Amino acid sequence: MSWEEPGIPQLSLSGFSSLASISSTAAPPARLPSLSLSIGTGGEDQQPGVSSDDGHKSVRAMKNRESALRSRARKRAYTQELEKEVRRLVEDNLKLKRQCKQLQSEIAALTAQQASSKQSSPHRRTSSTQF
Repeated sequence: MSWEEPGIPQLSLSGFSSLASISSTAAPPARLPSLSLSIGTGGEDQQPGVSSDDGHKSVRAMKNRESALRSRARKRAYTQELEKEVRRLVEDNLKLKRQCKQLQSEIAALTAQQASSKQSSPHRRTSSTQF
């Protein structure tokens, strides 16, 4: 069930082989580059001239790139969470500073009120127990 038309890329996958490629049966047009994808699994069907170590190195490099991408994504998410917490803590700090300032002014007002009430009444209350 193989049909081929000139100029149309064909996908060729052979079972579990170590090589998958997209190739054109005719010369590709100048605007479409040929694309080939090879995945080294160390199987029997190897490209001539490519050693098993090269396949392992490319797989390892691909896994390292994917791991690095996941690591950067985790770091970005962690950094965003820390930045969010910093914003919340800064807001809480400002709120507490305003509250502290308000309480200090209330204390100053009450202290002044108490001092003025002491000056307005000349008689002080003393204890009434004398023997």
